[in-house]
Amino acid sequence: MKRFASWFALRSALSIVALCISLPSLAQEWIPLQDGKSLAGWKAAERPESWTVQDGAFVSGGDRSHLFYVGKVGPRGKPGDFKNFEFSAEVMTSPGANSGIYVHTKWQGPGWPDAGYELQVINSNPPAEKMNGYIEHKMTGSIYAVRNTYVAPARDNEWFNYRIRVVGKTIQTFIDDKLICEYAEPENPFRPADKKGRLLSSGTFALQAHDPDSVVKYRNMKVKILPADAKPPEGLVPIADRELDELVTQASNDNIAMIDLELMPKGDADRFWSDARRYGVTPLRMHEQPRTPATVAFFVDRTQSPDVDALKKLKAQGYRFGFLSDAHSFDEAQLKRRLQTIKAAGLGWKDLWVPGKP
Repeated sequence: MKRFASWFALRSALSIVALCISLPSLAQEWIPLQDGKSLAGWKAAERPESWTVQDGAFVSGGDRSHLFYVGKVGPRGKPGDFKNFEFSAEVMTSPGANSGIYVHTKWQGPGWPDAGYELQVINSNPPAEKMNGYIEHKMTGSIYAVRNTYVAPARDNEWFNYRIRVVGKTIQTFIDDKLICEYAEPENPFRPADKKGRLLSSGTFALQAHDPDSVVKYRNMKVKILPADAKPPEGLVPIADRELDELVTQASNDNIAMIDLELMPKGDADRFWSDARRYGVTPLRMHEQPRTPATVAFFVDRTQSPDVDALKKLKAQGYRFGFLSDAHSFDEAQLKRRLQTIKAAGLGWKDLWVPGKP
């Protein structure tokens, strides 16, 4: 009996050791968030009829509704409370459809979620007349209203992979494994009045049903829980100049496509494109763009900002504007002057020329 007890104790001890060894690796495995048959583990805060399951995918197609993850998956024994993680989903949009994936959000009743970040899902704009003239410049992969891309990185009616990585105070979006947008949250970041809860802390996921015409499908959703001491991406740090960070965030919130014509890398291309994502700027080559309307005025502002009064007069005459750095690297001071000038001249998203859009 003693020999049996000793053997049982030894086996138990070995099992505990094996479990302890396997836990770190298990913590970094992909864990499904859908069962492929139902909405199990998810709950709509309002209008549950806006969500259905078709061929294993969640499908949005109704009035505003947010579907929150309320299942059992979560780190440190806290179901649904995610801090460091990678989230992955296969997504398909219909033409003109709008949706979003929320992270670090909290369950709440009716309305747009107050807490956490929305990662945008939209690959094409509905007809302008349906939107009262509004043209969305925050496309798929945008860290909505914080760091945007005006170019959609995926196409409607095709499945694409959407991956979101959150570590510490950083967030990155990947579409089909291409890094699209990234952001490092500073201490006490500026937020517009209606987005005070847009902060990284911890929380759950939510999917957005935006309107009846926005049919979007989500399948194979899964999460990989990252260690509490996971390191943020090297080089991804907040903008040190708080005024510049506020100007960039406000412009992003205001749907301004921050395009720089003739700002192209020379030398360290990786650093260049990292800066482009960090500042939320899209560099373009002028000669590669469609023919511009006669009512677009261009300004090279590498060393001096255009006159504010001149911009106001041209705006009154129906002109739109494009800005060119004619440089090979980012200059924070120049970007700050440009955004200050746009603000002082009262220019909004409609006043800036966006290639390929009305």
